Amino acid sequence: METKTPLRAIRENCLECCGGGHKVVKYCTCDGINGGWCPFWPYRFGMRPETAGKVHGREFIEPKSMPTASDLLDNLP
Repeated sequence: METKTPLRAIRENCLECCGGGHKVVKYCTCDGINGGWCPFWPYRFGMRPETAGKVHGREFIEPKSMPTASDLLDNLP
């Protein structure tokens, strides 16, 4: 049996919740501002928020900077 780190388990949960779409996880609206609140939201990349901010951009770990739920995923970078 494979042992998973807590961060890996959170990433897999987020992918399952979003239907397996990496882009959907990146733009997840469960940040407490644009949608409901999920306690996994800051960890959805499978890394600590500080690391995710360096890798993906600070705007993806700050709910105020996230696109609104009305934005279409196809139109986002």
